[in-house]
Amino acid sequence: MTSPRLDAIVRHDGRLNVLCCLVDSEPLSAPQLAAKVREPLRVARHQINVLDTFGLVERVASLDDGELLYAATLDTHPEWVREAVDQHRA
Repeated sequence: MTSPRLDAIVRHDGRLNVLCCLVDSEPLSAPQLAAKVREPLRVARHQINVLDTFGLVERVASLDDGELLYAATLDTHPEWVREAVDQHRA
């Protein structure tokens, strides 16, 4: 069953872009993600914060400069979440 709230969070192009980057790579920081998705840092941070609130990403480490590294946590969510990310990547 699809949660309407989670569905709205996941099916957002900006957040899907971030999730695609994290699924395809090792953990990344907000500045690294902003560069990959070609968005301003403040926009990327917002998307990361929303994804973090819903448990779609997790903080896994921090860099020497204090920037946090994030990883996708899709395995803890329904299969349709991963399918949405995979469809967006295609």
